[in-house]
Amino acid sequence: MATQWVFFAYLLSFDDLLALRMPVKLFRFKDGRKPFEMNKIFRRLLEDLDLVKGQAGTDRTLYSLRHTYAKQELLAGTDIHTLARQIGTSVTMLEKHYSKLTATMAAEQLA
Repeated sequence: MATQWVFFAYLLSFDDLLALRMPVKLFRFKDGRKPFEMNKIFRRLLEDLDLVKGQAGTDRTLYSLRHTYAKQELLAGTDIHTLARQIGTSVTMLEKHYSKLTATMAAEQLA
């Protein structure tokens, strides 16, 4: 039955899929097994690729992908309100953490 749900999910928009709140795991191994601990798996992947440390010298985590996504979307011109909705935070929080980035983008647009 889970396979049917996963196939059905490909036909929906992301918002519709979230609204269904289906009890289906998003991440699976190629053989269909469900990972037990995503943080440990991500850490092993980073170790295998020698990418544990980021440019600032801090450890990369699954949560750091959220920052990367937010930064890339802002640089690509995604509206801050849309991004806030996508990642489940407020515009105020995005402005607090990315105000330097958005100020730089605004200056480039005015130039």
